[in-house]
Amino acid sequence: MAHYLPILSSFILVFSFLPLLNKIRKNRSVSGLSLLMMSFGVAQSIYFITYNLYFSRFYMVLPFVVTGCLSGLILYYFARYNAKREERVQLAAMLGFSLLPFLLLLNPALEVATVLTWLTFVGLIMSSVRVMPQTYKTLRSGDISNLSARYFSLQFIAGVCGLFAELAMAAPSTSHILTFVMILLTNAAQLGCIQYYKLRPAMI
Repeated sequence: MAHYLPILSSFILVFSFLPLLNKIRKNRSVSGLSLLMMSFGVAQSIYFITYNLYFSRFYMVLPFVVTGCLSGLILYYFARYNAKREERVQLAAMLGFSLLPFLLLLNPALEVATVLTWLTFVGLIMSSVRVMPQTYKTLRSGDISNLSARYFSLQFIAGVCGLFAELAMAAPSTSHILTFVMILLTNAAQLGCIQYYKLRPAMI
């Protein structure tokens, strides 16, 4: 089960991003989306991918590859459709800053395994806060034109698969377990916001 659930989770993640990407391409805009959420999605994926590759947990790499690549695609659409030159520089700086903790690997006094374990907790923090800016942005603007309930609901289901896959591992990672729990909580919160504005559209 520890092998099959990450594969299932990866397919669910692909289908979760498709309606969101279709909306962005149709509208030629990423308005209503939090770029911090997508930037953290890319960064946290890199942290977990590196950890799982190092410890040969290859199946668990797959969901993070999907999340990182598709979040990166949304950032590409931002740079293509919406961003001015200064905003592109800011986006690159934000991504670079979020990956600075990797510099700890250059410290010869620290073991690689220990550093990579610490970095997954940095990824946990990013996973915990990545949807919060989106939720705040939705509450403040009431703009759900580019938001897809299917995206957040399938992300929730993928989080369930990931959680059970991690629990089935021979040596479960605490940071992974907490990350999947936070994915469940944050996506449930965003789904609640979308449902609220569907039932009671924001005043314009």
